[in-house]
Amino acid sequence: MTSDDTSKKERRWKNLQEHLGFTDKELEVFRSNPNHVKAMEEAPAFATHNIIIDILESHNCTAGYRAGDKFVVDGLGFLINEESPQKLCIGAISSFKTLIDRMWQAFFDGKTEVLHDTIRCPDVGVHRGGWGEITMRVRAVPKKREGKGD
Repeated sequence: MTSDDTSKKERRWKNLQEHLGFTDKELEVFRSNPNHVKAMEEAPAFATHNIIIDILESHNCTAGYRAGDKFVVDGLGFLINEESPQKLCIGAISSFKTLIDRMWQAFFDGKTEVLHDTIRCPDVGVHRGGWGEITMRVRAVPKKREGKGD
């Protein structure tokens, strides 16, 4: 590993410490977990990709989601409000948390695709006693880099 690589990793740790407000001791405890180290040092997709949850199908959705709508979540799991539907349905969000977890595992394993990438909201639809229903699929996309013409 070059000194430049080491320097980048240490900056990443310092940024995490500042972001979470870790004391030096808390950072030491956090860094003692090998999974945390792997995620921070060997899984850059967390930092370089966004997670997209596409609405594939929608039938009578009370939130008004339509096929083609999407939720955009950054690699840390934060919804990017400006790029997501204005109304947030708790059923949809709770369902796609499973997809986010699968994508995080893929990132951790050095991948950007998941085997089981599709899920439905918990509403069963009007014909089964519910109101509406949507089907969602997850994918990872590289973040656009400012100043790079993306």
